[in-house]
Amino acid sequence: MFPRRVWIALEDRSVTVLTTKGRGQPVQLDLLRRVSLPAGACSGGDPQQVMALGDLIGDLLVELGLVGAEVVAVLPAAACAWRVLQWPFDEWPEEPGEALRLIDPALALPYELSQATIILQPLEADGTQATGFSSLLVTAPRQRVLNWIEVFDIAGVELERLEAAQVCELRALAPLLDGAEPDRLDALLVPYERGARLTLVRHGLPEYGQELNGSMDDLGDQLERHLAYWRSRDPGATDVRIWLAGASPDLPLLAENLRRSGDWPVEILDPVSLGWIALPPR
Repeated sequence: MFPRRVWIALEDRSVTVLTTKGRGQPVQLDLLRRVSLPAGACSGGDPQQVMALGDLIGDLLVELGLVGAEVVAVLPAAACAWRVLQWPFDEWPEEPGEALRLIDPALALPYELSQATIILQPLEADGTQATGFSSLLVTAPRQRVLNWIEVFDIAGVELERLEAAQVCELRALAPLLDGAEPDRLDALLVPYERGARLTLVRHGLPEYGQELNGSMDDLGDQLERHLAYWRSRDPGATDVRIWLAGASPDLPLLAENLRRSGDWPVEILDPVSLGWIALPPR
């Protein structure tokens, strides 16, 4: 009676399909399939071979028996950019997107705001520090978003919405920050083949993001330098906690290396071990 919902995570080199069943807690995982993409099909978050990607995703969903499902797609992190904005208003604007375009602040984006698709989400600090009226801006070039929509049109699926990988990661981290001490700085590290994305979260709000380049062995030194830089700007951040996320099979090894290189706890954001998702019975 009701169509199934499918989550599809897109990356430059792979696509991951996930479905769940039931509405209990923890959520019961029903299906998980990760498929490699042809070389060059997607690069830097841009679909380079729109027709081929659409056909591949459509064929994959047919193979998995998911024809007619509603799809929530998570765009590659490289496809999107995020900024934290502090508004010069006392309340949320009636038309926040139009207000932002009118103000047109200097955001250091690699494209004009007028040529971008934007999503604005109100942000609330954890109450330990007044931050003013702020919101999270997630943006991507409009043509890039249209290209991804075309991919799913070719795949013949009902696209419910597109999400940014960064927003999904922050959403997963949020419940783990409840009750954090006011001196805590949380570092979210998402490694990939030749580097990682670093996001620093303070008082429940993302405050700093940086791309790290290099091998897994190089990440510890780079992380330490960025943490030292940020703590020099915010001396009150005396307690550091590291969170690792993503699909890299090297997460356990990286966690051990980071525990040895610094005096900080390191945790892996694993939805199964955290009790958020239950694996199917064997």
